[in-house]
Amino acid sequence: IGGFIAGEREVIDYLQYNMRSQIFAKSLPLPMVIGLLKRLELVKTDPSLRKKLWTIVNALQNGFKAAGFDLGNANSPVTPVYLKGGVTEATNIIVDLRQQFGIFCSMVVYPVVPRGVIMLRIIPTAAHTLEDVEYTINAFKIIAKNLKDGKYTNTQIPMMAVKE
Repeated sequence: IGGFIAGEREVIDYLQYNMRSQIFAKSLPLPMVIGLLKRLELVKTDPSLRKKLWTIVNALQNGFKAAGFDLGNANSPVTPVYLKGGVTEATNIIVDLRQQFGIFCSMVVYPVVPRGVIMLRIIPTAAHTLEDVEYTINAFKIIAKNLKDGKYTNTQIPMMAVKE
């Protein structure tokens, strides 16, 4: 059984994003798996990396909480930051974080989280510094203000693959 769908770009993008068969369907490329195995080996053989990681994680999570951000029940290095908004706002936020601040994070939106909720996932590493943590928290303060001021609500979602 097969088939295809033809339509305007916006319709195809919508369908690709929302089709049941595409939600949660993702496997890791082999180079990423090999890199992950090497990282696990390093974590097991060098406890200083784990200690540094948790220093950075605790500084980041405590800093976010002190700045008033909702982290839910964060209990791992992967740090969720919950905001209010939809796909348009989330997309514009991560583009702004990347282009204006040089911060990469992933967004999680409906149907993984409830409608109207944005979860941004920040993943600190032992390679980050306390200065990186401070920079990230300050960038998120600006992002939160921009979100509150409606600066991310435009209906035109930016093309993230466009070369500048």
